Amino acid sequence: MSSNFSDAQLSTIVVVERTCSMISVMGSFVIIGTFLLSPQFRKPINRLVFYTCWGNLFSNVATLIGRSGNLHGIESPLCQFQGFLFQWFIAADPLWIFAMAFNVYLTFFHKYSDTQLREVEWKYILFCYGLPFIPAFTYLFIRTDAKGPIYGPADLWCWVSLPWDFLRVGVFYGPVWFMNLLTFGIFIRAGKAIYHNRNQLQNLSSIDHHRNLVENMLDVPMSKVTEIRITSEAAGLRPENSGQRLYSPYTVTVERGDIPEGPASPQRLLTEPLDVNGRRRSPKSEATASDLAYFKYAMLYFVALLVTWVPSTINRVYILARPNDGNFGLQITACFVLPLQGFWNSIVYTAISWSSMKALFRQFRR
Repeated sequence: MSSNFSDAQLSTIVVVERTCSMISVMGSFVIIGTFLLSPQFRKPINRLVFYTCWGNLFSNVATLIGRSGNLHGIESPLCQFQGFLFQWFIAADPLWIFAMAFNVYLTFFHKYSDTQLREVEWKYILFCYGLPFIPAFTYLFIRTDAKGPIYGPADLWCWVSLPWDFLRVGVFYGPVWFMNLLTFGIFIRAGKAIYHNRNQLQNLSSIDHHRNLVENMLDVPMSKVTEIRITSEAAGLRPENSGQRLYSPYTVTVERGDIPEGPASPQRLLTEPLDVNGRRRSPKSEATASDLAYFKYAMLYFVALLVTWVPSTINRVYILARPNDGNFGLQITACFVLPLQGFWNSIVYTAISWSSMKALFRQFRR
């Protein structure tokens, strides 16, 4: 299919592909360097990105090879190595995004803690890198007289060759989009849970609406108080023959409300913990805020994944429909976004960890 393009177009594609690959490599180095330098970056979602970026680096090795694999010949070790890297590591990125989404599921619906999430990470590594390794390694040993080896000329690089094109759909694009749909389904379910929890929190906050207004107006931290006051009067003397029992009249007053915190009073006060603004902070609301942040960050990585895979898939469908009519616009777009997996991940990683980035910069300035 590359023969449909002129030499100038092929040179342009190679330049774009290798330039984007180098940008992606630098983005991956940012992730690796900051993660290893400071523990501030080792959040649950950042740990998964750290594991992901190693696959991004190896896939960039394949994209940096570019057309050199084809030029060295179908049987050359360089061509076979390039095809192996493509099949193994480019497909691993969507699996890691699914792992991030599955962490969202475990956090929202099974209340997994950070420690529990750490305990399943080895399973993610085995799944995300072990699963695509199986076909990638197997393809190295399959060849027929009619079709030749599986790894061979494919568009602009060595990958699954055109006679074996059905494997691209059945073992590559098909599973990738199946995992993308599963990831999207998890986000839909988590989004519904977030909407439901937010409504509950709004209902709880409306109960304390008037109380918060008073606190804000007075700018005085308030404490919830239940006070019991018992007063009594001296018993009067009754004649013995009156037939009435001696007793002391008394009253009990129960009051419940808010009082400003101040010097200790004689009464015993039962107080509830408040936040820095004098408002109650429930553990549930704090957990919900943390879960919501994780959800938003994982969604950003999923959007970055779609930016990579939608143009590439459209180009693949076009090639299947019209194999003898290459579209330069689609091809160069695919060659632009596909090598940038590590770059997109580093952009989201930096946005999530911006406060930690600034702290690290200040540390280096000292």
